[in-house]
Amino acid sequence: METSTFLGLFWGWITVIVSGILFVRPSVLRELKKLVVEDRGFGIMYGFLSIFLGLGSVILHNVWVFNWQGFLTVIAWLALLKGIYIIAYPEPSKKTDFELRVLSTRIVLAIIGALALWMLIVIYIK
Repeated sequence: METSTFLGLFWGWITVIVSGILFVRPSVLRELKKLVVEDRGFGIMYGFLSIFLGLGSVILHNVWVFNWQGFLTVIAWLALLKGIYIIAYPEPSKKTDFELRVLSTRIVLAIIGALALWMLIVIYIK
């Protein structure tokens, strides 16, 4: 199995499963948002996990094309940048209205989840 295919299936399924759970169960999303902002230790661990997964994916797969492989590269870079942001700048999350953060996260989850589902379909068809 190619590295791109493996990472596409890995990120695709992780994204579809997690976004599905958090979109269907908003209470879980609220608890997670509250935990990341209020518990600095959890936020740091969450940030480092994002950095490790994102950096590993960027190193293994940094392909900028306009198809599912390019989408995979965007997901990898977003994970890396998100981890850096969570660790380096925790203050903006505390200042933003909680309900606005939950709503914006649900919108992003719907979009990214749909794109990840598209990526999985394309990978399985090829």
